[in-house]
Amino acid sequence: MKQKSIYERYTLKQQIEISRRAETMRTLSSELEKSKELVNQLTEIAKQTEIKTGQTNAMSLRSSSWYSTIVQEQLETTQNRSKFLQQEVDDTRKTIAKAVHKKNKSEEAWHRHEAVELANREEKFDQELVGRKRNISKFG
Repeated sequence: MKQKSIYERYTLKQQIEISRRAETMRTLSSELEKSKELVNQLTEIAKQTEIKTGQTNAMSLRSSSWYSTIVQEQLETTQNRSKFLQQEVDDTRKTIAKAVHKKNKSEEAWHRHEAVELANREEKFDQELVGRKRNISKFG
């Protein structure tokens, strides 16, 4: 069995790294989508909890204000989380792009190395063939 070259192993290592980062990217994207949905839901809830003019007493005004404050705090927290996740997604995209570029360069080096090895083997075979022809003409 042919032993794998260092170039091939390095390329495989890069592919594993890309796969790992892609899995992280999928998780981050999923969390970002959930966070955005939660922001939308909290925004809708905040719109619904606005104090309506008309007949209101002190207790309903106080509870509505308290509820609105809680919703606004949750909304702010969720928006901050969304911003953080978006930054993480962007950073992960850049990291994946760099890893893919690095893998492509290692594949190119691997193929160049294989081409050089093949050319060396062909040259060696041609030299052996020429040597055999000389030997045949001496004895033939």
